[in-house]
Amino acid sequence: MSNGRLCSSKKNSMLYSRSKYIIWAAAIESFDYGNPGSDKSFGMKQRPDGDIEIDEKFWEEDFHIPTCQKCNGVLKPDVIFFGDNVPKDRADKAMEAAKGCDAFLVLGSSLMTMSAFRLLRAAHEAGAASAIVNVGVTWADDIVPLKINARLGEILPRVLDRGSLSIPALL
Repeated sequence: MSNGRLCSSKKNSMLYSRSKYIIWAAAIESFDYGNPGSDKSFGMKQRPDGDIEIDEKFWEEDFHIPTCQKCNGVLKPDVIFFGDNVPKDRADKAMEAAKGCDAFLVLGSSLMTMSAFRLLRAAHEAGAASAIVNVGVTWADDIVPLKINARLGEILPRVLDRGSLSIPALL
């Protein structure tokens, strides 16, 4: 993968890497994401690999997936997906920020990847106040003083309306 693009030479390795997460697929399938077509599912269906199946109406509205002009492969945004490696310089900067922060708030993550969990753990060990907002179990449930088991779409508007979220200090 280079320049944020998933080109034809990488397609098969991407499919292979996804097949290694069969255990995660079973766990993801067990979550309640709303019934297909309900206001909570936005017309999407949960698939065992963790991706979503998009309703046909979205494709009918001139939705276009950009492709590489050289190989016609699908362009991938410059983000890190589950299973991807975090570039070392980015991981180092994140760790430095985690160790130097006053508070660490995890939003919508189970922290099931070590790269995410180690950031919270480093902040916690450095004395930062920490909290998690997530539906379901996370790797850090035992080390954070505040865990809000709620959907972000339901809790964040309340926090924004209030103007702040007090996080208990670590003793």
